[in-house]
Amino acid sequence: MKYKTIKTDILVIGAGGAGIRAAIEAKISGLNTILLGKEVLGCAHTGMAMGGMNAAMVRPATPEFHAQITIEGGYFINNYKMVRVFAEEMPARIHDLESYGVIFDRLDNGEFYTWAGPKQKFPLNVCVGDYTGREMMQGLVDEARKLKIKYTDEFFVSKLLTVKERVVGAIGINIRNAETVVFQAKSVVLASGGAGRMYRVTTNAASNTGDGYAMALGAGAELIDMEMVQFHPTGMANTPSTLGVLVTEKTRAHGGILRNRKGERFMSKYYPKEMELAKRDEVSRSIYTEVALGLGTKNNAVYLHVDHWSKEKILEIIPDVYEQYKNTGVDISKEPMEIYPSMHHMMGGIKINEWGETIVPGLYATGEVAGGVHGANRLGGNSIAEGQVFGRRAGIAAAKFAKKNKFITLPKDKIKKEQQRIFSFVYRKFGVVPHTVEDKLKKVMWDKVGIFRDEKKLQQAKKEVAKLKKEARKMKTRTTLKERNRDLQDCLEIENMLVTAESVIEAAILRKESRGAHSRTDFPKTLEEWRKNIVVKNDNNKIVIEAISVIE
Repeated sequence: MKYKTIKTDILVIGAGGAGIRAAIEAKISGLNTILLGKEVLGCAHTGMAMGGMNAAMVRPATPEFHAQITIEGGYFINNYKMVRVFAEEMPARIHDLESYGVIFDRLDNGEFYTWAGPKQKFPLNVCVGDYTGREMMQGLVDEARKLKIKYTDEFFVSKLLTVKERVVGAIGINIRNAETVVFQAKSVVLASGGAGRMYRVTTNAASNTGDGYAMALGAGAELIDMEMVQFHPTGMANTPSTLGVLVTEKTRAHGGILRNRKGERFMSKYYPKEMELAKRDEVSRSIYTEVALGLGTKNNAVYLHVDHWSKEKILEIIPDVYEQYKNTGVDISKEPMEIYPSMHHMMGGIKINEWGETIVPGLYATGEVAGGVHGANRLGGNSIAEGQVFGRRAGIAAAKFAKKNKFITLPKDKIKKEQQRIFSFVYRKFGVVPHTVEDKLKKVMWDKVGIFRDEKKLQQAKKEVAKLKKEARKMKTRTTLKERNRDLQDCLEIENMLVTAESVIEAAILRKESRGAHSRTDFPKTLEEWRKNIVVKNDNNKIVIEAISVIE
């Protein structure tokens, strides 16, 4: 089979906020840099982030305070060194974004407008309305274009190529025409985002299919804290077409009120001190419990009220949320929103150090695909912020590695084998349609690896995912290579989601306690002996897990 080869010093896989920031830094180093994305430049999942990003920009908030609440919010299994770096460097990254053209909200006196999310005694959250991610992406894209960073959109990377345990490039296909392209690189930065699409209800974009976790495992890297899957407490729930769409935390932080079907302000039963400003995992479990008790709406949801605000306040603070509901026929200035938890964020990911380095020489990771900063629960405002700090650092480290090392001859045998795997989905005479496997996976993960977990459900999920992995090997596309083949992309993504799901399940089975987003009904207590990280490895295509001490 033929393939095209492209040579570059640094290859960045994923064009969200973290990936573009890494590419900017790599390009500044003077090396050839290529940025790859599954979507059109600027349309990555980062653009869907709403509330803002945490940075100690205005006193009395300080980097020390930011680090402290991040560790406390993460239930003390964060990588402490990474957290300190994150908090200390974040103010400078806000100024970087301003230099790229991002205009953050400010007060009349010129100070940044900041607001306090849950667990924030002092306000840290810097924002642009309730569409911060979209505006941030515009600034990053503009800067990438100014620097003339080479970008290839609608490209799917299926495998990292290694020689003697060092990453030497990647192989994938042009989604538009299924042309195979092999990239030869001195260093590779993975910034491919999360894996929300393996759940039935999610705030995530369609591109978040766990590709980076699976590719990293296949290349010899380790994953960490994969059991820590965050469910955002407020996803839209009033229509099937908008199910799971994010309703920003900014809504609750500015006085939004949660009520059940009877009109009771139910958070007083669970967290009477914090109320609606309890941590995300706490609010999600409270909503789940209310609905399970039969106190939910006809759509199995609860109500989020801002109808006690003026319309002017709504349009000033949460204009996008107002439009989201207006498009479904609901005027939130006059009636409540129906909301329910939605899978939102992977706290775990590829195990890296404070420079984005993995244990695989030449391979770096940043953004949601990387783990370590958030521990067992991510604070709102820390996600797109983290990508700016460690995106920059990964770009710097990847450039240093590339300057010290030469290109290595590509492994033709591995390229051929990967091509055969990719195109087997097209040329197979009989097989299952990919979305049938995907639908089964979404149901398994939502029903058995969700907000509440137990040994029985997790073991059932493990068996069902193992069956789905076998079924996935028989997937077949409905279209040929003579036309745009969306099914082929689906087949590749589903295999990645299954590997990621397996990692989540295995880690969840091992952690026999409840901590943060990982809530075991059969082990309800948080135990000091489990103040550890769970590491996932690939040993001859088998998942191996172990618990290790937290890096303080």
